[in-house]
Amino acid sequence: MAGGVKRKEAEVAAPLLRRLVRLAAIREASVSEQSEILALKREADVLMKRAAAEEPQLAAGNKRKKVIKTLVPRAAIEYMILKPHKPLDGFPKEKLVMYSQELREFYAKRKAIADNLLEYERALMKQFRKKGYAVDYKEIEVTDNDES
Repeated sequence: MAGGVKRKEAEVAAPLLRRLVRLAAIREASVSEQSEILALKREADVLMKRAAAEEPQLAAGNKRKKVIKTLVPRAAIEYMILKPHKPLDGFPKEKLVMYSQELREFYAKRKAIADNLLEYERALMKQFRKKGYAVDYKEIEVTDNDES
């Protein structure tokens, strides 16, 4: 009788264990996707930053970053798949030699930004193909006053 009870417990525990392993793998993949998307966004922000002075901080308090998840609409993903972000695609690099150094530097900056945005879109498309939906992550700074 005791052997029968142990067998039943093992039969019940096996699917539960498999499910827990699957959930752990999904959570791990979700964390890596989140960090990849946030890293791409940070890199894009750095590339697009201008030499403008930061706004003065009015509220002094503990600042920390908070991650907000938003679901990307299916239509936006389909648009990204149909028309990937390649604004400088038709411009031949050989023609750059004819132009000034300033224009070549501008082209290099714009190309870096465009490549970064394309990688960000590819990360969202990869997530969409894997899960059937895509989640975008955004970091915001929160002070103690804002969170209440």
